[in-house]
Amino acid sequence: MLSGANLLRQIISTFNCDDLDNKAALQTTERNLMPTTRPQTFAEFVADGAVHVIGIGLGLTATVVLAVALWNAGDPARQVTVMIYAACLMAMLICSALYNMLAKDQKTGILRRLDHAAIFLMIAGTYTPLAAMIIGGWTGGVLLAVVWTGALAGAIVKLAHLTGLDRLTVPIYLALGWVVVFAINPLIEKASAFGFYMILAGGLLYTIGTAFYAWKRLPFQNAIWHAFVLAAAVCHFSAVFHDVALAGAA
Repeated sequence: MLSGANLLRQIISTFNCDDLDNKAALQTTERNLMPTTRPQTFAEFVADGAVHVIGIGLGLTATVVLAVALWNAGDPARQVTVMIYAACLMAMLICSALYNMLAKDQKTGILRRLDHAAIFLMIAGTYTPLAAMIIGGWTGGVLLAVVWTGALAGAIVKLAHLTGLDRLTVPIYLALGWVVVFAINPLIEKASAFGFYMILAGGLLYTIGTAFYAWKRLPFQNAIWHAFVLAAAVCHFSAVFHDVALAGAA
C-alpha cells in the first residue's frame, strides 16, 4: 500500500510538478489536501441538537412574549416591526435546525442554502425594530434600506447557489451586522443603557462566534458556534423587548 507521502508524490507528478523533492512544497500540498472538517460524533450531534431545541423553544417563547406585550400597544408600526423581527428570528432557528439535525443522506443543497439565507434575514429582521423605533427618522430609514438591500441581495445569492462567493459570506454577515456603527450617535442618544449594551453584547457574541464557526476541527464546534448564536440572539431579543415592546406598551 502506498504511503500518504508517496501517494502525494504520484498525484503531483501527474500534474508535472517540477520539484518533487522539495519537502516544503510537498508539505504545503499535503496541508492543502488534508480535510478541514471531520465526521461529527454522536455526542457532538446530541449537543448541537440540544442547542437547537433550546433555541427554538426560546424563540417561540420570545414571539409569544412580544405579541402579548404589544397586544394593546395601539402602535401599528411598532407591532409590525417587532413581528418582522420575530418572524426572521424563527426563520433562522428553524432553517438552522433542519439543516444541522437531518442525517447526512437526508441533507440537500437547498437546506444549506436556506440556512445561510435565513442568517441574512435574521440580521435585517433584528435591525428592523431597532432602526425604525429606536433610531428612527432619516437615519433609521437609511440604515434600514441599506441593511435590507444587503440582506436580500445576500439571501438571493445564497439561494441561487453562487458558490464562487462562499468565502465572502461571513465577512458580509459581519459587515451588515456592524453597519450600525454609522448610526452610533443616535443609537446611544435614544436607546436605554440596557438596550444599548444588549445590542453591543449581541454583536460581539456573533462576531466572536464566527471564530468557532471557522474552527471546523474543534470538538463540539457546531454546538459551540450555535450556542454563541443563541446567546447573541437572547441579547438582541432583550434589547427589542425592553426598548421597543415594553416602551410601546407603557
